[in-house]
Amino acid sequence: MVSPAHNIPIFFNRQTNERYAQATACGDQKIRVMDITKQTILHVLDGHVSSVKQVAFEPTCPSITASCSRDGTAMIWDLRANIQSRSDNNEFVTHRPVEVIRGAHAPLTAPKGRAPRSIVSVTALTWGIPNTFLTACESRAELRCWDRRSIKKDRRGNSQPCDVSAEPEHHQVRPFGINSISISPDRSMAYTLCKDSIVYAWGTRLLEHGPLHAYHHPELDASSFYVKSDISHDGEYLATGSSSGSACIFATAPEYLDKKLYIQKTDFPEGSRVQAVSKKMSVGTGVVLVRAHNREVTDVSWTNKGDLVTISDDYHARCWRSDDKGVNAENMRENGEENGRKWGWGWAQLEGEKNEGKDAEPSDERSIPPVNDPTDEPDFQEGEDGGTADHYPQE
Repeated sequence: MVSPAHNIPIFFNRQTNERYAQATACGDQKIRVMDITKQTILHVLDGHVSSVKQVAFEPTCPSITASCSRDGTAMIWDLRANIQSRSDNNEFVTHRPVEVIRGAHAPLTAPKGRAPRSIVSVTALTWGIPNTFLTACESRAELRCWDRRSIKKDRRGNSQPCDVSAEPEHHQVRPFGINSISISPDRSMAYTLCKDSIVYAWGTRLLEHGPLHAYHHPELDASSFYVKSDISHDGEYLATGSSSGSACIFATAPEYLDKKLYIQKTDFPEGSRVQAVSKKMSVGTGVVLVRAHNREVTDVSWTNKGDLVTISDDYHARCWRSDDKGVNAENMRENGEENGRKWGWGWAQLEGEKNEGKDAEPSDERSIPPVNDPTDEPDFQEGEDGGTADHYPQE
């Protein structure tokens, strides 16, 4: 799709559940909502005074959207109200926000005798349990929950959240910000990709208890705010980008954290960040998708059919699909490069394997990955006919 939405790079886009419209966030400080089928702009949301980081539609009411920005605010928009102006040909309307959350991640208590802190950028946002949304910021691994029906302000004019999470205990010495928030389909769990290159899982109704468990892979490098995450539509898998040039996949089911069923790696390097995490909570390990990209993988997205799409600074988008019983992916992992048989393919690297092709030049051919399982190893492959062949371990 070719769209005239913005004249500078788009940071983020999100579609409605019905897939008829998408919203784009950009450095021009505006959000544009487009009709996907007609490829026309329907609404322009004007209110932020710095780059817009993310935007999200309310799941049960697509006329309501929320956004966050480097200006330290989160805003709520109603596409049916607060019309500021209309275009000359009446093709689109410009809206002002119906609610502005100023200082969304400003300190909740002001230290006496100290100058106020500079603006804290709001880097991630997603809708949570009904009528509420979660935000995260650049400076620390903290989630704040906001009820769009009732947002109160303190004496300084900063908005007050209805709930605030506890930060991970090991972040007391050095805090890290959050790149992305992914919410489970039932809205009970939130998964945050943190700048310490660890994914933390939080109970949306238990934020005050801090993260419940975590996920990590040695190839996961989330030190850039451009690296994002996404959860599959069935909630079974979480995918992340990485500055290492390889996407990662983690299984979210609790049994993957059970040491009796799923052997966890416990010999993390002494003094490493993940070792500190493993002393506080269970850490699940995933798999890395290799030979697909050779630069930073910035964003990932699951389709309704369970395919995974990854995009990278190498100008490639790759589609990963399930491989029936993992035959082809296993063949790729275990055999050599004879006759160019691995050219243009990618697959999941299992524990202990050498990433022999990390520096290889990828192509826009088809790709293969597997997803690790405690009892079996179902794999992903793009089929010859473009269809999807799913394989799940038998009971």
